Amino acid sequence: MIKNVYFDLDGTLIDSAPSIITGLKLTLEKFGYDIPDFATLKKCVGPPFTYSFPNYLHVRDEDFKEAVATYRHYYDKEDGCLNADVFEGVEGLLVSLVKRGYCLFVCTSKPEPTARKILSHLGIDKYFTEICGATMDAKIDTKAQVINLCFERAPWHLKEETVLIGDTMFDVDGANQVGIKCIGITWGSGTRDDLYEHGAIEVFDYPDEVLDYIEGN
Repeated sequence: MIKNVYFDLDGTLIDSAPSIITGLKLTLEKFGYDIPDFATLKKCVGPPFTYSFPNYLHVRDEDFKEAVATYRHYYDKEDGCLNADVFEGVEGLLVSLVKRGYCLFVCTSKPEPTARKILSHLGIDKYFTEICGATMDAKIDTKAQVINLCFERAPWHLKEETVLIGDTMFDVDGANQVGIKCIGITWGSGTRDDLYEHGAIEVFDYPDEVLDYIEGN
C-alpha cells in the first residue's frame, strides 16, 4: 500500500523550463559556447548539472565550476528561478493526496534552498512534510542521493510504501537504484518510451490519473 509520495520538482510539479533555458543560454553565451537547439536545452531541465553540462551542453571541465556559478547567479541571486508555474491540475492532486492522509515530500536534484524558495513563492510548499534537494557543494547531487536523503529525514518511511513521481529517466533510474517504484508522467520533459524503458511502473498523462493509481495501490 502506498503511504508516501515523493515528487520530483522540475517538469513534474512546476514548469520551470523557460527560466532554466534562459539561464543556460546566458551562461553559454558568456563562455563562448554555441547555443544548442531547443530540444537539447530542454533535456537539461531535471538532471543535475554534473550530467547535463558535459553531456548535453559540452561544457569543458575547466569551465564547469565558473559556468555553474554564472548560471546560479542569474537563477538564484537575480531570482530567475521564480519564472515558473505550477502545472495545471497538480495543485489539485496535492490537495487530494493530503486530504487522504498521504505523506508528501519533494525530492529534487535542484539545490534545496532554491527549491524551497520556488515552492514558497508559488504557494505550494504547504502541502509537503519535507523538501529534500541537492547540496550546493554537489555532495548530494543525483536523484538516488536525494531519495536516500528523504529516507534519512523520515526513517519511518518504508520503501515498499513509497513511490516517486517524475518526468525523466533520471527519476526512474534513481528510484530503481534506491529500491522504490517510480510513476512516470508525460507533462514534463521526458517521453513515455524513455520512462517505460527505464522501468517506470506506470506512465500517466494527467494528474487525475496519478491520483486514481495511488488510491488503488
